[in-house]
Amino acid sequence: MTDATDPDNKTEPPRETTPGRGQGNGEWLENRLAETLESWGYLTAQRQQLLELTADVVAKRDSHRGEPSDYLVCECKDWANKPIGEETIIRLCLLAHIGSAMPLLCHTTYLTDRAWKLAQVYDVRLLTHDDLLKDRLPPLTKLRPPRGTLSHRHERDLLSFRSSLTTMLRRHAVDDYPDHLRGPAFEHPSDPPCYVPDRTGRDDYVSALVCDYDFS
Repeated sequence: MTDATDPDNKTEPPRETTPGRGQGNGEWLENRLAETLESWGYLTAQRQQLLELTADVVAKRDSHRGEPSDYLVCECKDWANKPIGEETIIRLCLLAHIGSAMPLLCHTTYLTDRAWKLAQVYDVRLLTHDDLLKDRLPPLTKLRPPRGTLSHRHERDLLSFRSSLTTMLRRHAVDDYPDHLRGPAFEHPSDPPCYVPDRTGRDDYVSALVCDYDFS
């Protein structure tokens, strides 16, 4: 099986002569991912704003299957040799949460040990350029650790990466517990998540100028 985090597995065209590649330019990989997703039955859009952050590619299946992968929020990292760190995974998961979609990372380099663990825990789809040559969306990356992390090469159940939710945040089914307090609410299909869906009595906001802010 191809290792999704192996930097020596190179099938993409050279950076020096390929438009859209090079330092600070991720257009080539974004276009390749969008084109591939469309061939897999997705509708795509690029450089989409999700609140105050931008997603490289967003996608939805033209014909829904009732699966988490019906909606995707994608990050592309067309890096030559720099490893992908946990910050990239955390940001991608935040974008996916905002879009209520599955996170997907398409990359040309490799992940750090910490980044790979986070990708496993948060069900991030990891795709290389090789994966873009396949005829369908590959399954969730499983048991494919980064190069050099020999301690993780043996079989491990996914649950071994996940801790239990702290008791402080566990919800219990009770009649008087409002549904909207269980997590972020989406008032309308086009709305981003909101933790205060009912703003009754919150129409009048106090000006920041009368608060204890120091604007000097």
